[in-house]
Amino acid sequence: MKAKTGKLTALFLSAAMAISMAACGNNAETETEAEVKQEAAETEEAVKDVAPVAQEGRKTTADSDERYEKICIGLQSDPKDLAPENTSGDNSLLYVNWNYYEQLFDYRNNDYVPILAKGYTEIDDLHWQVEIYDYIQDSEGNPITADDVVFCYNNLVDSGKALKYDKFDHIEKIDDYTVEFVWTSPIDGIGDLEWPWCRTHIYSQKAYEEGNFHEKPVATGPYKVVEYTVGSRLVLEANDNYWQKDELRDPEHLANVQTIEYDIISETSQHVIALSTGQIQYSEYVPAENLDEFRDGGQYADGNDVYTTQGSGLRVLMGNNDPGSLMSDVNLRKAVFYALDNEAIVAAAGTGLPARAIGTSFFPDYCEEWESAEGNYMAVCDPELAKEYLEKTSYNGETLKILGTSNEVDKNIMTMMQALLLNVGIETEIISEDEALVQSDALDPTKWDMLITNAGGGCQSGEWNRFTNYNEFGTGFNMAYIHDEKLQEFLVLCNSLEGHTAEKMTEMHQYYLDNAYYHALSSTAMNGVYSEDFATLVYRESEFLRAGACDYYLD
Repeated sequence: MKAKTGKLTALFLSAAMAISMAACGNNAETETEAEVKQEAAETEEAVKDVAPVAQEGRKTTADSDERYEKICIGLQSDPKDLAPENTSGDNSLLYVNWNYYEQLFDYRNNDYVPILAKGYTEIDDLHWQVEIYDYIQDSEGNPITADDVVFCYNNLVDSGKALKYDKFDHIEKIDDYTVEFVWTSPIDGIGDLEWPWCRTHIYSQKAYEEGNFHEKPVATGPYKVVEYTVGSRLVLEANDNYWQKDELRDPEHLANVQTIEYDIISETSQHVIALSTGQIQYSEYVPAENLDEFRDGGQYADGNDVYTTQGSGLRVLMGNNDPGSLMSDVNLRKAVFYALDNEAIVAAAGTGLPARAIGTSFFPDYCEEWESAEGNYMAVCDPELAKEYLEKTSYNGETLKILGTSNEVDKNIMTMMQALLLNVGIETEIISEDEALVQSDALDPTKWDMLITNAGGGCQSGEWNRFTNYNEFGTGFNMAYIHDEKLQEFLVLCNSLEGHTAEKMTEMHQYYLDNAYYHALSSTAMNGVYSEDFATLVYRESEFLRAGACDYYLD
C-alpha cells in the first residue's frame, strides 16, 4: 500500500498533464486510472470496520468506580484559542471544547436533549423559557445562574461570532434560574436552535472576567484544562467538582478517564508512528493506505484496532459568482466541474469517500437518487464535455486562484485538481493558508476564484445552510457570492418542518446542478485507530470522540 501511494504522489506532483489524462475520460482505463480507482474502492471498503463492544467477564470503567489513568489522542491541528466565543476557529475545537464547556442542550437526532437545562416552555411563538438546574457550579465553585447564561449569550453575539443565530433576537432573565429567549420568527425549521441552544458555551461571568479563558477556561463540563501549550498539546483532568448528580448525569458527559491529553501532530505519517509507539492511543488522521497496518494481521495490530464509518463532513468546491471573477460564468463552472474526477481526488487526498452528490449518506435525509440526477457532474468525469463548456466562455488562459487550507489533505486535493483542470486547458494557482485566514479571505471576492470549504450540520438540509444561506454573513451574499432568491426560498423551505421532504430537497439539489453552483468533492470517512484498552467508543453527534464517556478495560 505504501508503494502505491508513493507512486501516485510522485505522479501528480510531477507530470500534471499525464496524471489528468489518465485520471478520467472515456478511453480504456490506463494503469494509473485503475490504480486511482482501486485506491478509492479500498477506502470505501474500509467503512465496514465495526465499533468495539465490551468483552464479557472483563473489568471496565462501566462497572467500577475506578477511572482509566490516561488517554492520549492525536489532533492534526491546534485549537489556538480556547475562549468560548471562538466558534469560527480551528476544526480541532469540535473535539476539545465539549470536554470543559457545557451547553443548555445537546443536539441528538434533530432533537434537544437537556444538559444544563431542566427543560423548556413555549410561552408563545416568539417567547420560549428555559429553566436551568439550581445547583450548577464550575470547577472553581462559582455558581451558574440565569445572569451567567444571559452574559454568555450576549458575549457571543457581541463578539460577532454567533453562527446560525437567525432566529435569535435577545435573551432575558426571568428569575435566578430561568431565562427567556425571544425569537425573530417562530421556530418552525429543522435544527433552528442547534446553534443557539447546543453550540453556545455556558460559563461563569465572574470567572471569565477574572481569568484567561483563551488559554485556561474554567470548566462547567466534566473535564478542566490544566495545561495548554500552543502547537504542542492540551491536557485535561477530570473535573471532580462536576455539578450534576450521579443519577441525573448524562451518559455522554461522564469522566471515565482521569487525564486526557491531546497531542498536536500536523503530519498524518507521524500519527502512524505515534500510534505504533504508544505515544497516542487514538487518532482519526491515519491515512487510508496505513489502516491495514492496525487491523488484524497488520504490523501494528497487536494492541490496536480500527473503527471506520461514514462521517457528516463534506468538502465542497464552489466558484466565485462575484461579477469580478471569471467563475461567475455558469459555463466555466461546468467546465471546471466536469473536468474533475472525485475518485482521483480522494485517492490523492489519502482519506475520505468520493462524493457523488451534494451531500453525504451520513444523514437520513440524503437521497441516493441524487447521484443519478440529470447533469450530475459529480458522478462522472468528462473532459471532452468540459472542453465544450469551456469554448462557450470568454476564458483565455487566465490563471484561476484555488483557495484552501494548508493542511496536508487539502493541499493534496488542490494539487490533483490543478492537474485535472490543466488537462482541459484551465490554468490555476493554489493558495494554501491557515484555516482562520482562509475563513477571512473567503469574505474577500478578490482573493479567490474557487474555494474549498468543509461543511457540516445536524442534517443534510442543515449542512447546505452554511454555504447556501445568503443571510449567513450579513452581506446579502452566500459563501459563493450568490444572491439567488429562488435558491434561498428552496433553502428556507427544505429546512422547514413542512417542507423538509425528499421531493423538495430533490428539487433543490437539481437547482444546484442546473446552475453549477457547487461541486461536492468528498465526504468524510472517519478512520478511528484506537488502542484495545478502549472497551467502547462514544461520539458526540456520532462524530467527535468523547474520550471521557468511552468505556475502558481496567484488568
